[in-house]
Amino acid sequence: MNNASLTNKNSLARKLFALFTFLGCGVFALIAGILFLFSINFANIAVEKSMHGMAEDIPDTLHFDEQGKLNYSATNMAKKWGYDALFNNLAFKVTDSVSGEVLLTSNPHRATSVALLALPKDMPQGYSFLNGIDRYRLTADIDGTVLYVDLARDDMIGELANEAVLPMLGQVLTLTMVSAFLIFILVGYISIKAVVKPVNNVASQLDNIEPSQLDRRLDETGVPSEMLPLVNALNEAMDRVETGFNEQKRFVANAAHELKTPLAVLRTRLELANLPDKIGCELMGDINYMTRVVEQLLDLSRAQNQNSYLHKPVNISDVAKDVCMLLGPLTLTYKKDLALEELDKDAEVIGDQAALIIMLKNLLENALKHAEEGAQVIVEVAKDRISVKDSGPGINEEDRVKLFERFWRKEQSTLTGSGLGLAIVNEVVLAHNARIDVECKNDIGGATFHIYFYDKPY
Repeated sequence: MNNASLTNKNSLARKLFALFTFLGCGVFALIAGILFLFSINFANIAVEKSMHGMAEDIPDTLHFDEQGKLNYSATNMAKKWGYDALFNNLAFKVTDSVSGEVLLTSNPHRATSVALLALPKDMPQGYSFLNGIDRYRLTADIDGTVLYVDLARDDMIGELANEAVLPMLGQVLTLTMVSAFLIFILVGYISIKAVVKPVNNVASQLDNIEPSQLDRRLDETGVPSEMLPLVNALNEAMDRVETGFNEQKRFVANAAHELKTPLAVLRTRLELANLPDKIGCELMGDINYMTRVVEQLLDLSRAQNQNSYLHKPVNISDVAKDVCMLLGPLTLTYKKDLALEELDKDAEVIGDQAALIIMLKNLLENALKHAEEGAQVIVEVAKDRISVKDSGPGINEEDRVKLFERFWRKEQSTLTGSGLGLAIVNEVVLAHNARIDVECKNDIGGATFHIYFYDKPY
């Protein structure tokens, strides 16, 4: 997942991250609400729990003596409650549940004890709060007598918690919640990134498949089971595309091959026929054009059939010399000057020599045909590069994107070319993992085609 994924409104990663953040906000808001309610009742809960514990301790210290008087072991209670008693007005009393008689108190001065005065006879069971006094009543059975153990203390501890402890507790809770939420978002981001990563991997594989690599398939290694149907469907679709493309190539090759014989027969019959010179020349020109189209269709078919390529070290300087010698007569026909400049005589590339000859031959024919009379055509060879430049009219910038389209010609109404030459060049370039750059206006006024070779072909 990257920044582009988060900014694209249709991105799956963005939708997942937004949903994750929304749910996280809701969950943490609920937790924050629960903690807030707990914090504002913290003092009451703490006091209630502590009083419950103290009230349960009192019956363990009670016993009746031989005279039937109720006594308690004050030593243990003093040790346990001594610190608490220093800060609280703490007291308890024990009454008979039947008669209501007070049998025992922790403070003999009942009339002056605020805590004892807050313990009426009709006090409810369990915890209660009245006029700033926390109270607790517990029923206990002491030697067969059911007694009420009533405990009371003022709310000083609660006030202390509200004034001192709660603000600090709120700060700690706020810091904890913010930190937890940020960690939650970070974990969500990392998790979503891990979920989306296989999708990006599949997209990257698809993006790297060139038109000349229709035999490549998507790797299923590490693909989640939920994505396997999509990957399998894409691979099956590519199988059908490859099959259709191969059938199309076979059809073109077979059709071009079958047309060669009738065109040769037609040429022979035309040469033997007694036709007026003008008509004969026109018909012969048409046959030459059709023959050229058939030959280029065969060249295109061979360029697309990479299985027949024999990749090995090729001296492109030798290739340039062979092509210049082959097309030398055309320079006289078209009245052009052809020159070969070898910047590096030992320039070698890995490729198929026959395909490279076809590529350079089409580039050079294109330059010879379209440059004006007397124009210069220069083949330049350097390390990992071969260029064809001319001093012709150049190429319009708007035509650059159409140059390598099949059957595209600048002048569609003329029969000066088939529109397949540069398409063949492009196929050979792709098959050699090379790159073609077009310079629409060069230093001598025309166009330049640069072919750059890399170390390894496809």
